Amino acid sequence: MDKLKAIQVGTGGFGSSWLEILDKFQEIELVAVVDVNPENLENAKQFIQNNSPQYYTDHIEAFAKSKADIAVIVTPPQTHKKLALDALAYDLYVFMEKPIAQKFEDAKELLEKSGTYKKFIMISQNYRWRPEIQAVKKALDENVIGKVEYVEWNFRRATKFGGWRDQYSEILIEDMSIHHFDLMRYLLGVNPSTVFAKSLKPSWSWFNGNSAASLILSFEDILINYFGSWVTRGKETPWNGDFKLVGERGVIELNDNCPTITLENSETKQLELEEMEFEDRAYSIFEMVQAIKQGRIPSTVLSDNIQSFALVGAALQSIQQNKEIDVQEMLGIRSVIS
Repeated sequence: MDKLKAIQVGTGGFGSSWLEILDKFQEIELVAVVDVNPENLENAKQFIQNNSPQYYTDHIEAFAKSKADIAVIVTPPQTHKKLALDALAYDLYVFMEKPIAQKFEDAKELLEKSGTYKKFIMISQNYRWRPEIQAVKKALDENVIGKVEYVEWNFRRATKFGGWRDQYSEILIEDMSIHHFDLMRYLLGVNPSTVFAKSLKPSWSWFNGNSAASLILSFEDILINYFGSWVTRGKETPWNGDFKLVGERGVIELNDNCPTITLENSETKQLELEEMEFEDRAYSIFEMVQAIKQGRIPSTVLSDNIQSFALVGAALQSIQQNKEIDVQEMLGIRSVIS
């Protein structure tokens, strides 16, 4: 199969780094670039060295005029549903930055409406595709520590974004925690059951909304204690956060992106990191391309990834209602907790 042709929608901020990834990816030809802001489009040109795309301020015009296979959507989450459905209507596969949408109701509607089209929507969950995460996953798959029974997960950063992120009411959960929720599902191989969440805005916070949160999660019979802050003081964690997966025969830990294992009555050993041909976001687009070429569904297809995003919706609902929320009930899969 020849190179797959892609249209990138959104070039501001994070979009510029995606342009570089797509421009260098040998199995993709970047045929069009879209942004509603002409200044962003002009700025985008400096990140493209190997392709000669057309530039548009209207995504419909780009979809109609540029013969392509994939729409790569790198825009604010509140725009995702419309852009994805428009791309599907033009018979394009959709590769979309996380999260699926800003509101869980929009994600459910997108899932329902996208089912009438032949092409799939894949969500980029790039944190899965890092050597340290792959090392942890391999050890879990080999059942080295036995069944995981509880998890401790901490994320602490002090990051100033500016722009639309500052306006969120629950910036940590709405924009960041999806990465960690998806990693939990990926590593444990289990979907979420319940969540109880509390959040706050520390007095020194530069965000308009709450920027720190504590959650108690259950994944079937696995208990998870999760804390995150965008306005931490002192030592920060890497983007993955630091975590402990505690099993019946030992513990796997990730601290400062260094994965280790400690079995009963044994020394702590570092897990081996295997070299990956593609990592992080580059692997996400690699997975998309391989799925299309092999005629299969990608690992983070919308119908699967909505389980990760449901945790976001459930956490927000828990904060608003001050009670534990059944995640699968939100998805309409089973009845309310008795």
